Formats: sequence, structure tokens, C-alpha cells
Amino acid sequence: MALRPGRVQQIFKREERGIDRNNEPFTVEKLFRRPGLVAVQRTAFETGYTSHLREIYPQWGIAVSTCLDEALPVKHPRLRFDHYVDLVKVWEDQDCIYVEDMYVDVLIYERSYYHVIDLEEFGEAVYTRQMSSAEAKRVLENTQKFVDSMKRSRLSYHIWKHKYGVNRRIP
Repeated sequence: MALRPGRVQQIFKREERGIDRNNEPFTVEKLFRRPGLVAVQRTAFETGYTSHLREIYPQWGIAVSTCLDEALPVKHPRLRFDHYVDLVKVWEDQDCIYVEDMYVDVLIYERSYYHVIDLEEFGEAVYTRQMSSAEAKRVLENTQKFVDSMKRSRLSYHIWKHKYGVNRRIP
């Protein structure tokens, strides 16, 4: 499968490394896999926290990023969100797990509100046919299912994770 430039992150299964969307290598501090979940921890992208945890739920089509400081979740130092959710497409081969960003993102402010962003990028990708209509439909459905389940979880990712995460299938 051809990788869309600037959209796909590669995580090597048997090595402690990956390649970011911008084609930059990174070191994987921890890689954890179980059915329905791939968790990747790596060094922080910017100052203000020590590590970046990305929990990928292939069946939901989402990847949830959390800033960690000394293993404890903290708000993003600049944007102040608690969790950043990418709508993604996930696949793997023998060597790598591929996580493709599908443009739509959701910022979660724990127990307060959520904010859907980058819909203009999504619309541009659909308009310029960088994304098929079937992919676009799947992304919108996954976005709606996730947002609805977040509302049922009282806008808490921690409650969502316990209620829907790896133990449950999409309703």
C-alpha cells in the first residue's frame, strides 16, 4: 500500500523506533499491544512535559494522545487540552504498524468540553480526492460514534476508556 506523504506514522514492531508523519525518526520508550489497543510512549515533542503517550484503538479508528510528566497525565503546556484525538486508519504488515491521520481531530478538555478541529483539511482532502468517499464516510461515522460515546462518558476520556476502550466494541 502506498503511504500518503505527511499523513502516516510507522511504528516498528520489533525495534524501539518509529518514523513520524514528517518522516523524522523517533525512539519508542514503550510499546504495548493487546487486542483492540496499541499504546506507544515516546519522548515529548516540546518542553513542559517529559513523554507523549499515544493509545491507538483500531476498531474505533482513533488515536488518543496524552502528555505525561514523570508518568502522570498533564495538560498540554501550550494549548491546555487534556487529550488530543486523531481520527485514523490503522493497518500493519510483518514489520510495522501504520497509523494514518485522517484529518479530523478532537481536543478533549477533561470533564468540561470537546472541540472538533481540522474539518477544513478534511473537506479539502475529500474535494481534491486525496481521500475516497468510502474513507470519508468511515471517518465521519467514527467521529460521530466517538463524540457520542464521549458525551455518554460525561466528557471524560478516563471513563470512556474504561467503558468503551479495549473491552467493548463500537455500539
